[in-house]
Order: sequence, then C-alpha cells, then structure tokens
Amino acid sequence: MQKLVQEPSLKYQMPKIIKEGQSARFIYVMPKFSITDDKVVVLDLNEKNGERDLKLKVKQRYINKPN
Repeated sequence: MQKLVQEPSLKYQMPKIIKEGQSARFIYVMPKFSITDDKVVVLDLNEKNGERDLKLKVKQRYINKPN
C-alpha cells in the first residue's frame, strides 16, 4: 500500500461545523491523476479535533473515466 497526502485544489461549500443529526454536502477538487486497473483510491476524511473518520474507496473507473 502506498500512502500519499494530497491537499485539495479547491474546497467548495465546506461547512465550519456539522451538528449532530445534520448532514452537509461539499466538494473537494483534487489535482488530476490516474491509476491502474488493479488499484483503489481511499480518501480519508477526519474530523478536526474530533473522533469521526470517514473512508471512501474509489475505483479506478471513476477516476480514469469519470463520465
């Protein structure tokens, strides 16, 4: 497994806080990249000063051929 820390190129509608029971939608734009067919990208979102973590697994077909 290779770990690479990338900062987003753009954050859109990023909430300052999401209260308990609420949901929020926001956009992170990452620098362009591609991966091989047998790889998966895992995006880790960690709550600042908190305990919640979210892991999103993204298959290469969504990265290399997004439409």
